Amino acid sequence: MEEDGGHRTSPDDASSVYMSTTSNDGRASISSTQYDGDARSSVPSLHASSSFWHADELTDAVSKLKYSHSRDISTASSKTLTNGGSETGSHVHLGSQATLADLLVDSAPHGHLSTVRIDDTKFKIVSSTPKERLVTPVEEQRHPGKPGVQFCNSRPYEPEPPRESDLQSQRSSVTVAEAPAANQFSQGIPLLLLIIGLSLVVFLISIDRTIITTAIPFITAEFKSTADIGWYGSSYLLTACAFQPVFGRVFTLFNTKWSYLLSMLVFEIGSIISGFAPSSACLIIGRAIAGFGSAGILTGSFVIVATAVPLKTRPIYTAVVGLMFGVGATVGPLIGGVFTDLVTWRWCFWINLPVGAVTIIVMILVYHPPPRKDLKAKVTQRLISLDLVGNVILLGAAVMLFLALESTLTGADWASAEVIGLLCGAGVAAIVLVGWLRWKKDRALIPPAIAKQRTVAASCLMAFFTYGALLIHTYFLPIWFQAILGYSAIHSGVAMIPYFVANALFSVFSGIFVSAVGYYTPPAILGSAIGTVGCGIIMFFNPTMSTGMWIGFEILASAGFGMSIQQGFTAVQTVLGPDEIAVGTAAVVASQSLGGAVFISVGNSVFQNRLADLIEQTEIPGLDVRAIVGAGAIAFRKVVPAEQLPALLTLYDKALHTVLLVAIPLAGLAFLSCCALEWKSVKKPNKPVAETEKV
Repeated sequence: MEEDGGHRTSPDDASSVYMSTTSNDGRASISSTQYDGDARSSVPSLHASSSFWHADELTDAVSKLKYSHSRDISTASSKTLTNGGSETGSHVHLGSQATLADLLVDSAPHGHLSTVRIDDTKFKIVSSTPKERLVTPVEEQRHPGKPGVQFCNSRPYEPEPPRESDLQSQRSSVTVAEAPAANQFSQGIPLLLLIIGLSLVVFLISIDRTIITTAIPFITAEFKSTADIGWYGSSYLLTACAFQPVFGRVFTLFNTKWSYLLSMLVFEIGSIISGFAPSSACLIIGRAIAGFGSAGILTGSFVIVATAVPLKTRPIYTAVVGLMFGVGATVGPLIGGVFTDLVTWRWCFWINLPVGAVTIIVMILVYHPPPRKDLKAKVTQRLISLDLVGNVILLGAAVMLFLALESTLTGADWASAEVIGLLCGAGVAAIVLVGWLRWKKDRALIPPAIAKQRTVAASCLMAFFTYGALLIHTYFLPIWFQAILGYSAIHSGVAMIPYFVANALFSVFSGIFVSAVGYYTPPAILGSAIGTVGCGIIMFFNPTMSTGMWIGFEILASAGFGMSIQQGFTAVQTVLGPDEIAVGTAAVVASQSLGGAVFISVGNSVFQNRLADLIEQTEIPGLDVRAIVGAGAIAFRKVVPAEQLPALLTLYDKALHTVLLVAIPLAGLAFLSCCALEWKSVKKPNKPVAETEKV
C-alpha cells in the first residue's frame, strides 16, 4: 500500500466501503449491537475501533437498516471535500449510538458522501468505485453526469489490522440483515391464492369495459335515454384512463396493500350504484366511480406481483394476470348478452360484488408486503406529493378527447367546429401537462426522467398500439361473425375462443421463455411481427372460407399479440428500481387503456362513415345508416327489405374490413416500438437502484 495524504490507498481492493477519520488520530468502525430491544435484530452502530465492510454487504445491510428510527440527528448544509475532492455533501452531528442507517439516510439523501461528526470526532465515508454502476432515471436527472454515489480511492489509516472478532461480528450482522430479503416474496399456497385473487379482479374490471355493449339496448329501453348511450361506456373508460398515473404515485407513497383494498372498495361501491341505478344519470355516475377504482386495481395488481414474486419468475405471473385483462375485454359482450337474455342487465354490475369480495378476503389474509422504508412522512405531505394538479390537467385533456370521440359517434363530422375545438383543447391541455411535468421533475405525476427512459417510453408506445389493434379485433370480429355469417351473440363468442386461447397460451409461454432465458425483447419483437402479419391475413376473411381457415387466421394474429403484450410490464420492472416500478407500471397501463379507448371509438367512427359512404355510392334507396348501425349486428337484417339484404351484407362486410385494416398499421407501429426496447435481462436486475436513490 502507498501513503496518500495521511491515508493509505488500496488498489487491490476496488469495491470496499470504509469509515475513516479526517485526521490520523481517530478511527471508526461498524460493529454489532442490539438497538433498544428492537425485534429487527442487530444493527450496526459506530464505535472507536478499526474495521470495514465490503460494499455489497453494506448495501444489503443498509437496505434493511433504514427501518430503524433516527435519533439525535441534525443536519446543516455546508460544503466539505468529499467524492474524491468535489465540493458536495453536508456536515452531520450524531449521537454516539446513532445507527449506520441513520447516518446514510439522513446525511446523504441524494447519494453524496458526507463528513460525519460523532461526539467530538470527525469522520468521512470513503470507498472505491465499483466495477459497474447502474442508476435509475430519476437519479440521473438529479445528478446529470454523476450517477449515484461518487467514490474516492483512499483507504483509511489502519494502525493495526482488524480483529477476527470484529469481522465475525460484521458477518453476523450482515447475515441477520439480509434474512428478511430472502423471505419477502410469497410462496406456495399463499402465492397461488394471491395470483388467483388478482386474476379474478383484473378479469372483472376488464369485462366491465365491454360487458355493457350488449346490454345498452335494454338499458336505453328502460331509462328512455338514447342520448346517453355513449356515456355508459365512456364514463368508465374516462376515469380508468385519467387516474392511472395518480395511482402510480399512490402505490409509491402509501402502503401497497391498503391502497389496493381501497381501490377495490371504490370499485365495489361504483358497481353497487350502477347495479341499483334508478336513472340514466345515476348509472353514469356509478360507472365513473367504478372506473376510478379500476384504475387503482389494474396498476396495483402489477405492483403487487412485483412485490410478491422475484424478478426472475415475475414474467410468468405478470403474463397470467395480464392475459385475464385481455380475455375479459373480449368475452365481456358475450357475458353481458347472457345476463341480459337470461336474467337482467343489472347483473352485469352485481356480478362484481361476490367475486370482488373473494379477492378482498384473499388480499387481507395472504398478502403481506415487505416493510416500506419511505412511509415515515406525514400523510399530508404525501398527499401533496401526489401531484393532484397534474392529474387535474390530465383529466381535462382526457375529457375533451373523449367528448370529441363521442361527438363523432353521435353524428358530428370530424371537420366540425365542435370536434376540432375539443381536439385542440385536448392538445393544449396536453402541452400544459408536459410543461407542468418538466417543472415538477421527479415530484411530478409521471417524472420526466422516467417517461423519457428509453425502455419505459417504448413500452408505453408498444402498449398503446398493441392494445388498440387487439381491441379492434376483439370488438369487431364478433360483429363480423354475427352480421356476415349470421351467428348469434353466444355463437360468435364461441367463434372467438381460438383467439382467446391462443392469446392466453402464448402470453404464458412467452412469460416462461423470459424467465428461462432472461430477455424480454425477443418475444416482444417476434410477437409484434407475427401479430402484424396476422392482422394482414385477417383481411382475407370472407363468408365462403372454411371454419379451419378463419380459426388459423385468428390464432396467428392472437398468438403474436399474446407474445408481446405483457412484455412492457416486465421491461419497466427490469429497468426501474423498486420505488419507481409503480409509476412506470401506471404509465404503461394508462397507455394501454388509452389505446383501447381511442381506437374502439376510431373504429366505430370509421365503420359508420365507411358504411354511409358505401350506401351513398351504391344508391340503395330507403336505407337509414343510423337505423342500421343502431339496430345491432343481428337485428339490422330486420330493418331492411329482404330483397336489399344481400347488397347490404356486401356493404357491411366492406365497412367491417375497413375497420380491421386499421389494426395493421397499429401492429406495425407496435413492432417498431418493440425494436426500441433495451436488451436487459431479468436475471441481472438493477440491484443498487433502490439503495442509490436513498443512500
